[in-house]
Amino acid sequence: MVYIAGMVEGQKYYLGVDGGGTGCRACLCDAAGNPLSYAKAGSANVMSSLEVARDSILKCSTEALLEAGISAEELPKVPIYMGLAGAEYEAQNQKLRQSLPFENMIIETDAHISLEGAVGSGDGAAAIIGTGSIYQFRHNGVEKTIGGWGFVVGDLSGGAWLGRALLQEALLVYDNIHAGSDLTKKVLDQFGNNPQKIVEFAQAAKPGDFGVYAPLVFEYADLGDAFGLYIMQQAIANIEETLDRILPDADSQFCMIGGLGAVYAKRLSDDYKKRLIAAKGDALSGAVSLAIQSFSGKDL
Repeated sequence: MVYIAGMVEGQKYYLGVDGGGTGCRACLCDAAGNPLSYAKAGSANVMSSLEVARDSILKCSTEALLEAGISAEELPKVPIYMGLAGAEYEAQNQKLRQSLPFENMIIETDAHISLEGAVGSGDGAAAIIGTGSIYQFRHNGVEKTIGGWGFVVGDLSGGAWLGRALLQEALLVYDNIHAGSDLTKKVLDQFGNNPQKIVEFAQAAKPGDFGVYAPLVFEYADLGDAFGLYIMQQAIANIEETLDRILPDADSQFCMIGGLGAVYAKRLSDDYKKRLIAAKGDALSGAVSLAIQSFSGKDL
């Protein structure tokens, strides 16, 4: 690929960024919203590490420009709309803004761009479940958030929550408090049947590290494993309880998005399955749409 020194004369470009605890994605688009390039990088959770988030944003944004044949030197000139995990905390946002080179930027939560991608600018609701969990909804034009309080005190039913619950149960089984199951046996085997190794892992683990064990819960629940089913029932109950709070009436529809959204969707009670609708797009498409809405027509 041949890189050009600058942007095409008269052409406007916009960057949308979706940054979460697991990874960061960027899309460069033209004024009509046509994607020109995509790029990925590592975690961009503002609360977990401001420095890591900054580096991931810069990496994927720069690579998106290069992939489209635009010099990295042009990066500060491209308007950017970012939806980031942990961005609800303004103090962290301000520090991040000061560390980034963009002349025109907006930082919002990843839940906000997810709702935009899922339902557009109208009313709607989305359960956003991945490593963590958060619910975003808009009713009569007013947008609100429930959850998203982080792994330590929240993020019920998220991948990290599932993984931690599994490790906790494995220790209860090791201590002969609970009877155990094939699932807990598999986890104990992975740690050499040494509870100290589980404790050492947990002390250093970040939410994404716990989330690595979430697929085991789904796998063994589908096999009828007693503990897999138990923790899955808890997880589904958490989700449905929250949906009852955010949906305005018994006929209201919603989307389930995020890395675990589709996995949970097929496990919901029948009443909720009937009200489940497909998302129009994802968080990154929402960020791109908001970038154009926010900066288009402005003298930048």
